[in-house]
Amino acid sequence: MSANFGIGYGYNVAIEKLADELAVPQNRFDQAERRYKDLGEFLHRDESSVRKFDPEVYIQGSFALGTPIKPASTDEDYDLDIVVAFNALTKKHISQADLRSLLRDELRAYRQARGIQNPVGESRRCCTLVYADGAQFHMDVLPALPNEGNMRMVLASFRADESLADGAIAITDNEEIETYHIITDDWPGSNPRGFATWFKSRQLEQLNERRRAYLNERGNVTASVEDVPAFRVRTPLQSAIMILKRHRDEWFAEQDDPDLKVISVILTTLSSHAYDGEARVSDAIAKILKDMHLKIENRQGIHWIANPTDPSENFADRWETHPERGDAFFEWLDAARNHFGAVQGFSDANTVFNELARDLGDQVITAARSRLSTHAGPRAASVAPAAAAGAASPGLVFGDEPRRPTEPKGFG
Repeated sequence: MSANFGIGYGYNVAIEKLADELAVPQNRFDQAERRYKDLGEFLHRDESSVRKFDPEVYIQGSFALGTPIKPASTDEDYDLDIVVAFNALTKKHISQADLRSLLRDELRAYRQARGIQNPVGESRRCCTLVYADGAQFHMDVLPALPNEGNMRMVLASFRADESLADGAIAITDNEEIETYHIITDDWPGSNPRGFATWFKSRQLEQLNERRRAYLNERGNVTASVEDVPAFRVRTPLQSAIMILKRHRDEWFAEQDDPDLKVISVILTTLSSHAYDGEARVSDAIAKILKDMHLKIENRQGIHWIANPTDPSENFADRWETHPERGDAFFEWLDAARNHFGAVQGFSDANTVFNELARDLGDQVITAARSRLSTHAGPRAASVAPAAAAGAASPGLVFGDEPRRPTEPKGFG
């Protein structure tokens, strides 16, 4: 499906080049894959203190979804999110604190064995490995236990699809003061594998189309499309999320409080709900910005963005105690609608780049402009025969719809 939002030819070309420029090079995905697999092999070595607990290491977050973006500068790292699930342990055997300690000790041994100079760090839920200066990688490692049984009960109570529990895990949280140090069934939960499955389902037609093209390009006619990881191809939804992430980063960099920045799981979840199979990145952005707010519910006065794999989890839970974060989300959404809506009807790509430089950053715009001239030639920046002349008005994407309801219930 491809919506018609009155998008100009030059705007479409510019958006495609922006997506190309923001995309993480495949060698970085390969590097990430090597690193988490290397950690998995290390945890299963003969001398490992956790080998008997059957540790399973896998990737989560933006690298798993295929939505990471290049760091804006060499001072920033690629953030690689890893799960270490101890499949032969249960919550009856160990506390959160002791599980974290088990993993931390092994990561310290891994750091020494691999010559990593920086010490193992810790955050609320993870241990962190920071690689050498210049590597631009740090690895957030999440200790976890299987939790599918508990999650099935939760889903049953909501009359939801219990198959969503497949891959559910219990995780550690050192801010859970009352339960962190004791053996209890009360652990925080997560399901990154389930989320990745849901994310694929929101774009399956476009994803499989690109997987087939990937296999055909390599002359592999026997492999299944399911054998191609999501990060090996790039769909319109993935590209749209990447561009909106960069816009978010630039917009919030101008705000006084960095804690106001919309977290990626909210941006990704709402974008995926709004996406409707658009085949062009420009159409996907227009549809997402138009409908992004529709999956923000109001539950007894509380903004609620449900985890698609766990309806009891609210991704916007911090908005209740920090209402300024919710306000900042809607302010950013208004800004994104204005910025992209104001140029979407332009028929000259260079004019689009000029207008978006202030919103996406000069560096990425300069690089995208270079891609335009290098790979497409000067004709790509000019008006296509069928393209409409003239610029779009700021409200073109959204027609006469109000950009923001005046009452909270309007977000339901």
